[in-house]
Amino acid sequence: MSLFIFLFLAFGLSVRAQEIGPGTGNIKVGSLEVHPFIGAVETYNDNIFKNYLGQQAESDFITTVSPGIRLLLPLRLHSLLFDYRADINGFSRFSETNYINQQTGLAFNFDFPAGITGTLSDYYSDARIPRKGKQISGLSGSSDPFRELPYALNDFNTRIRYRFVDRWAVEGRYNNYDYGYKNSIDDSGSFQRNLFGGSLFYRFTPKTDILFEYNYSKVDYKTATSNDNKNQIYYVGLSFDPTSKLSGDLKLGWGQKDYNNNLAGRNNSFSTFSSLIDLGYRLSTRDLLSLRGYRAIEEDVDTNAPFVNTYATLVYRHTFSWNEKLSLNARAGYGTKKFEGSTSDADGTIKTRDDRQWVGEIGFFYAWMRWLTLGLNYSYTDNNSNFITYKYTENRVWFTASAAF
Repeated sequence: MSLFIFLFLAFGLSVRAQEIGPGTGNIKVGSLEVHPFIGAVETYNDNIFKNYLGQQAESDFITTVSPGIRLLLPLRLHSLLFDYRADINGFSRFSETNYINQQTGLAFNFDFPAGITGTLSDYYSDARIPRKGKQISGLSGSSDPFRELPYALNDFNTRIRYRFVDRWAVEGRYNNYDYGYKNSIDDSGSFQRNLFGGSLFYRFTPKTDILFEYNYSKVDYKTATSNDNKNQIYYVGLSFDPTSKLSGDLKLGWGQKDYNNNLAGRNNSFSTFSSLIDLGYRLSTRDLLSLRGYRAIEEDVDTNAPFVNTYATLVYRHTFSWNEKLSLNARAGYGTKKFEGSTSDADGTIKTRDDRQWVGEIGFFYAWMRWLTLGLNYSYTDNNSNFITYKYTENRVWFTASAAF
């Protein structure tokens, strides 16, 4: 669903802040490892509201402070960890847009001698989708189209893998994703997703598996029950060992969405080619090339309308030989959103939405000390949509400083 990508990508300030993570310090209480961290991001954005509903572009400076802590308890081959992190975002011009996101959770990682490995985790978020436009005098609640959307999210995951007869492995997984808006006026977007999945692996070289995967999910909306649906995805692909020159996963398959109820103007049952690509190729000891690719059926965060989301991103990372503390990251990406069915645009016209997006980014990172990293980044986004509501271009420049112990 596009909601997942929207929450973590569309407002990239939080994402970049939360990339700041625990370091490798040696703070211990008995066998318990304590890893505190804090990050600061100063961003200039020339279009903070992304011309939502056809607004004029507004620029601002945003300060993000991200404190957090991780507690790690090794238990022989297993481990138990606790995570907490927050993103405190302050806008210079539009202070009504200020917001705080928080996340906390527990995870148990296990590795039994019989070949059974896996993870059991539960993470809770108290967060919000920030305002999409400046405050308009006299408008509040449901009459404010740009209002902030606070929500609570509980994400429970179980994954168990069993490797047997040297070359074979089987994996089962379950996810309960419970997403609910805090204000009743936004309940039409609240939902719960239950996902069941399984994979079969066969290792035909020392560092390469062929895989067969199936996922089934059931999505139930709190009030907008006409949007309840079921999803199935089949994959076949390759999985490359993390220690090999080519690492990651390549999955190709087919996805299908079926709505429980027929709704006029909507394709209530449709399918499409699906893919999930996450590959890294080490060109040399100093150069890494990564490819991310994705295609699946999702649902729009604003309207719950279904669409096919497709994107590909190429990332290049280089560590400089004359100073190994300095590295370069560059990213280029292209994506499309093809909607099923027609909806209304900001000017009242009824049409089928079609988005095409280009993204480019470059950044330099300097590991000044073992626990302190600095960064300077620039990104450009061009979202060419046939809808006024979602058509925008955006330039961002941001400076980061992170301390992780």
